Amino acid sequence: MKRKVLALGLSVLMAVGLMAGCGSAASSSEAAPAESKEESVAESVAESEAESEAEAESEEVDYSAIQIGLLLSGSANDGGWSQLAADALTNAAAKYGCTTNFSESLQPTDFETTMRGYADAGYQIIVAHGAEFLDTSKTVAADYPDIQFINTSSMSGQDPNLAGIDLGSYEFGFLTGVVCGLTSENGKIGCVNALEGDTTVLWGEALKKAAAMVHPGAEVTIVYTGSYDDQLKAKQATQELINQGCDTITENCDAAGIGAIQQCTESGVVNVCAVSDYRDQGESVICAVVQNSTIGIEAAIDSAIRGELGSGAVSVGAAEGVITITDFGGAYADKLTDEERAIIADYYQRALDKEDFSKL
Repeated sequence: MKRKVLALGLSVLMAVGLMAGCGSAASSSEAAPAESKEESVAESVAESEAESEAEAESEEVDYSAIQIGLLLSGSANDGGWSQLAADALTNAAAKYGCTTNFSESLQPTDFETTMRGYADAGYQIIVAHGAEFLDTSKTVAADYPDIQFINTSSMSGQDPNLAGIDLGSYEFGFLTGVVCGLTSENGKIGCVNALEGDTTVLWGEALKKAAAMVHPGAEVTIVYTGSYDDQLKAKQATQELINQGCDTITENCDAAGIGAIQQCTESGVVNVCAVSDYRDQGESVICAVVQNSTIGIEAAIDSAIRGELGSGAVSVGAAEGVITITDFGGAYADKLTDEERAIIADYYQRALDKEDFSKL
């Protein structure tokens, strides 16, 4: 029996399909010049969630000349990671009355030409959604110093104009690990990832640490499929992990994760859904640890429009509403005891309080 303890040429753009949107309403805020970029982004999160006097004042500012471009490696309608970024773009258009366009389902060979296409077309803000874009963002940003580049899921940026936005990677992985560790009976946990990048590696490290803390001796096996949208690959990887004895599976591979959930449901294995809330994809999902990139991207865009973002790395997490844990449900809703649920709730509250789990 297990032992559990408390404890993301203009012609190129058109080829990949630009979708534009604009709206009315605007928002801004006052910020002291001495504030750090991280403080600025966190401040924007709060402003994005509620009406404020600053919003009323900013209605007089005309942001309609601003153009924002978004690069996605997945579909803008995937119901998860990529769609959350597209939603942030839609919200920015409605809030600022600016022009927004996105390019979806991009392959690595399209990254640089697409990004340069936005830059050459005069876009002032370019957002690349996912760690897979970071190398390209650094290369292109260096040639367009007057354009603000934003790369999500990135632990670093680049002077003077590339900001890396970490969407609470360590915190996200740690909380996922807590749930997995408490859910697993035999301490063998499997994880299906897409690509090996700085934030996914960090997420995996935190996952392993937390699982072992709440379930001493627990082991996490991570596999990489190389795809964020190939559900068959994720499904096959999940079956391999189950064959190795894993009784709990989680995934960090965007829409491809649906395949992992389906395989868990077919095999009678618990799934702890991560990144997006795909609980409706199978009865095997006990809960979802959600990474709401919409909030983080909106905050970064707010800071960029105000001219406050610049370069470097900023981080947002549970305290800003980016990381949440859903209710328990599915076929394994009753698997966790009240005490184990309380442990999960306690760790989440500590995340809300901005505790640094890496120091535990």
